[in-house]
Amino acid sequence: MENEQLKDEVIALESIYTSEEFSYNKMKNHYECILKAFVNLSDNFYLTYKDTRKNDQVPEEKILISRLPPIILSVKLPNDYPTKSSPEFSLRCSWLRQQIIGKLCKKLDDIWIENKGQEILFTWMSFLQFETLKYLDIEDNLNINHAYTSYNIFLEKQNNIKIVNSNDGNEACGIQNKLKQKKNRKYKNKSIIDERAIVDRPRDKNPVQYFIDYNDLRLSIEFKKNYFICKICFLDKSGESCTQFKPCMHVFCKECISGYVKVKITDGQVKDILCPEEKCTSEATPGQIKELISPELFAKYDSTLLSATLDTMSDIIYCPRKDCQYPVSKENNEKMASCPSCQYTFCVYCKMVYHGIEPCRVIGNKNSLIKEYINASEQKKIELENRYGKKQLRKYLENTMSENWIALNGRHCPQCNTAIEKTDGCNKMTCGRCQTFFCWTCSERLSKEKPYSHYENPRSQCFMKLYQGLAGYEFEDEDEFNDFDFPAEYLDYDSDDDDDYLDEDFVIYFDE
Repeated sequence: MENEQLKDEVIALESIYTSEEFSYNKMKNHYECILKAFVNLSDNFYLTYKDTRKNDQVPEEKILISRLPPIILSVKLPNDYPTKSSPEFSLRCSWLRQQIIGKLCKKLDDIWIENKGQEILFTWMSFLQFETLKYLDIEDNLNINHAYTSYNIFLEKQNNIKIVNSNDGNEACGIQNKLKQKKNRKYKNKSIIDERAIVDRPRDKNPVQYFIDYNDLRLSIEFKKNYFICKICFLDKSGESCTQFKPCMHVFCKECISGYVKVKITDGQVKDILCPEEKCTSEATPGQIKELISPELFAKYDSTLLSATLDTMSDIIYCPRKDCQYPVSKENNEKMASCPSCQYTFCVYCKMVYHGIEPCRVIGNKNSLIKEYINASEQKKIELENRYGKKQLRKYLENTMSENWIALNGRHCPQCNTAIEKTDGCNKMTCGRCQTFFCWTCSERLSKEKPYSHYENPRSQCFMKLYQGLAGYEFEDEDEFNDFDFPAEYLDYDSDDDDDYLDEDFVIYFDE
């Protein structure tokens, strides 16, 4: 005959807890239940750890954590429970020592004795969820020295096994005997351990990283279950439809941030894609960006970011072959570089085939050749093309024209040396490749925090020259400059919003 009291308890637990917290199987003469107790932690809860074999002067390290893996209670309820038989159970936990888990098992036994004959599972769960830490005198600090030390010992044993396999004779036998002795001592000590207490943690994984990974996973699951108001479109969105910047924790819907990121990548601004919240400096991670855009656009982002990063590295140059352009590492004071992709060996200065101790071709000679080619007759041009190569001459011609034009109309970024043209706006420039601020007039790099102070400092050579060269903004004297009504964003030198005012900066790249 079915036990109605047992059946009612299972139904009640199923209505109280989520499917993650409670599950059961109905067998022929009993019920098997699994309950997961998620322990409540304080706001500033830390895990502390160190290898206890080290001297006492080595301080413990600590990490802030907000979620711990649940304590898992596995219960077998006989058909005559709770009137006659007691429940059989085991307790699994990943962050307590086996002796401490055994102490919790003993406490559950005591709770059953106090409530014998009554339904006990809800009482057990309440204790595990809300009273475990208090019962074990754990407030805001969980010490996992034992787990961390055990993991290090495990790694050393693995290394010892490798040593045993690589040795022979008495030495190998001696090491094996020592390992067996340690193992036997360990099993002798286990005789006092409650067999219902189980440490549920992989031995071959660093416990610190294990708990960090679980904490991140749990927070991600909880984030997806909640609802948030997007700070851009102001609509309620589920966590599944949102993304969160860290460490600021600002939340926006994926649709809005996806559009924001696409614009940034399309404009070539792949470095420092910041949280859209005003004055926030949190950056979007590559993994976060990958979730928001198409694989094709992410490939463009990845390659552009790599290129922008390489451009700021002084020991990286690009293979001069137009069809290759592979980044090549060059040694300091070395004149030769070799492309690992196409095997082209070239001079790092003139980019021509490496010519040993011979000096690079003088720019003047090249210019003379270009002038001769431009002014030559058709027959002479054919002769020059046969001698130097038509593509090479055309390349020289294009490069010379570009270099001359840039020299007259452009500037080079003082950080990454990118060629930039100014078409309009004030003289405070922003490099579109590395985001460096610099002055168009003197090419000096400007302060990231207060770029406009360069133009209001009387000692600066560009004092009062923010708008110099801009049509309609010429000043005859200092009084006229002071009487001019500057836009508010130019006068607020304490503001961090200078990055947002891109209307005064117009940049164009030239392939070098």
